Amino acid sequence: MKEKLKEAIILGVIQIVLYSILCMNFRAVAEAHYHEAALTDFLIASMNFFVIRKIAQSTDTFHQWIGYVTGSVIGSYLGIYLSVILNS
Repeated sequence: MKEKLKEAIILGVIQIVLYSILCMNFRAVAEAHYHEAALTDFLIASMNFFVIRKIAQSTDTFHQWIGYVTGSVIGSYLGIYLSVILNS
């Protein structure tokens, strides 16, 4: 049980960071900031690779799904907030 909670938390934190970066990436693309978009694309692809690898190596994924989804929702809110602040 402890290991499952750890995995859920790890995926949740990764998704918070990932979705925050994703929101900033959308703004960078919309405003044609090429270097910022390229940097965030690199980070997004790298983090997705880690997440896919982590989930693919597991047989029991319900706890990972909970962490993944919860982190994604929180990350979207945080990313929108940060992208507004950083681009004001």
